[in-house]
Amino acid sequence: MTLEISKKQRWRFFLISASSFALLFVLLGAIVFQLLQMSAYRQTDMNLAEMTTNRPIIEREIRRLTQEDPFIDAPQARPGSTEKEPMDQMFNTQIILWTKDGDILNKETLGGRYTQLQSLTLNKKKLAEVVALTLASNGLSFRSVTIENTIFETNEVAYIQFLTNTNQIDDSLQTFQWILFVCMFIFWIISLGVSVLISKMNMKPLMLAWNKQQEFVENASHELRTPLTIIQNNLQYLFTKPNQTIMDQSPRIAQALSETRRLTNLTNDLLLIARSDGNQATIHAELTDVDEFLSALIQPFAEIAAMEEKQFEYGNEISDPMLFDASKIHQVLVILLDNALKYTQAHDEIQVIARQTSHKWWQIEVKNSGGKIPDEEKIFIFERFYRQEQSRNQATGGYGLGLAIAQQIVKNHQGKLTVTDWDTNGVQFTVQLPMIIKKPNEAQN
Repeated sequence: MTLEISKKQRWRFFLISASSFALLFVLLGAIVFQLLQMSAYRQTDMNLAEMTTNRPIIEREIRRLTQEDPFIDAPQARPGSTEKEPMDQMFNTQIILWTKDGDILNKETLGGRYTQLQSLTLNKKKLAEVVALTLASNGLSFRSVTIENTIFETNEVAYIQFLTNTNQIDDSLQTFQWILFVCMFIFWIISLGVSVLISKMNMKPLMLAWNKQQEFVENASHELRTPLTIIQNNLQYLFTKPNQTIMDQSPRIAQALSETRRLTNLTNDLLLIARSDGNQATIHAELTDVDEFLSALIQPFAEIAAMEEKQFEYGNEISDPMLFDASKIHQVLVILLDNALKYTQAHDEIQVIARQTSHKWWQIEVKNSGGKIPDEEKIFIFERFYRQEQSRNQATGGYGLGLAIAQQIVKNHQGKLTVTDWDTNGVQFTVQLPMIIKKPNEAQN
């Protein structure tokens, strides 16, 4: 991945993160402010709705108007009545009595407050609904509800309006709105820094995957080049000897065939890894007798070990059949046993032991003496094309794909492949498998 593409991708991640944070803050702020606004006006609206049905309050205002006495108190509630006392309902609230033509009748009762309310007009469109209104002349804000007078018989009063001043609530909401905006802006600035970190974190796996892909392509190209070069050289040489027989050039032909087989094995391994990366690997798990499976598998390796004067031991502690893909696990164990034979000398020891570790897991251990793997290399041996001790690998052959393939197969079984030291001078590979595995199609569901 070029530096320019990397910067563009990182900038794209930054913009996405910053925009996401901004959108979240805006939505959060809008929701919080809306909920606070509804909560702030809820009690006021409830009081106004209750006052429209409170007969003593309305009766008092009409009596003040008809008797031209602004100091008349409301009558006491009748014994047994559930109506509330009106005096407690009048704080910061005004009652306006209107004519049909929209004139205020109780100007004298309002007293000095009438000068603040004289620009008020009657709105007949939303009767019995709580509405918000603001007087442009003095900036006073109110919550208001207007009802038609159908309760008291009077020729003058046609409409009754209840007003509650909300300037204090509005000022508090405005202050809270500014505080909320400042806090959101500050945290959004902080989120820009977080977005930078997130963009860096998002780029790390992409760069790692890109580097691994580049390394994989380079290593694969290098491994493919060698057999192709040998085959090409041998074929070109054969063209220079057109009169010779096959028997005369059989060594070169045999060498070309050998390299062709190695090339086929390499391409098969690369194809297997590619399918695993693309989640195309399939596991055909069947109940299999572990002892019968392992006995048949290790027999040729035990014979080779005996020919090379190496000790080979096999032990099985599992009696019940296990559910796994026998062909795939066979490939894993072949890789492990082949490595064990490659990296041991005469009189070294190789062990294969199968055991059940819990009610959920069982495992196969492949151990061999003859040298340990340094701790700093244990984390790399399952990487593709990684080969410990390059000089030894050149002698023993291989492309460094075996353990990577083995690990991928075990992962497809939802298991684990680990490496540890064995005794003082040996290596142990442990294939840990679940007692019951999910097939890929089941795992996707």
